[in-house]
Amino acid sequence: MLAALLAVGCGRVVEGTKDALNKGGELAGSAATEVIEGVTTGVEDTWSVDVTLTAELAKAGLAIGKTQVESDSAGMDNRLIVYLSATNAFSGTLNAVALDEEGREMGRASLSVDLQAGSADYHTFLFQSRTDLERKSKVVIK
Repeated sequence: MLAALLAVGCGRVVEGTKDALNKGGELAGSAATEVIEGVTTGVEDTWSVDVTLTAELAKAGLAIGKTQVESDSAGMDNRLIVYLSATNAFSGTLNAVALDEEGREMGRASLSVDLQAGSADYHTFLFQSRTDLERKSKVVIK
């Protein structure tokens, strides 16, 4: 009888321990995920490039959505991909000027576009090979 009680008691302790470990593991996993997501967001914010349109282009009906920077074959971050939407038809050349965090010009790129009213798509500005769109840089599209 004593052996049966000990076996049942040990089984409960083992189950209780497993449950506690599982819950602790879930909490640790959840916390780790939150930390990783926070670090990723922080890195994205730190390395983001601020892209803006001039007031004239905004007034003409253009708007910027998602932007991203890509590297060329030499590893320079000189490709700016911009999701551009147009509420009105627009045809012309867009000029992008890259500025470092101190406001000094560091590169230019041009792109001819012919946008229909209500259209939206990704467009790529290719800067000179020495232009490296650094963290905290800014691009103004004119």
